[in-house]
Amino acid sequence: MRQGLQVCCPEEIAFGHGWIDAEQLERLAAPLRKNDYGKYLHELALRGVVP
Repeated sequence: MRQGLQVCCPEEIAFGHGWIDAEQLERLAAPLRKNDYGKYLHELALRGVVP
């Protein structure tokens, strides 16, 4: 994750393409917040997609 991107992250791909919004991404991340992947999704929903 040197560039701030996860490899093979379907939620990030969907968010980046506009298929889900930040609110939907937050709902997907909520059950996973105790691990690094869930924290990553939460931060992604807050900051938006890296161009």
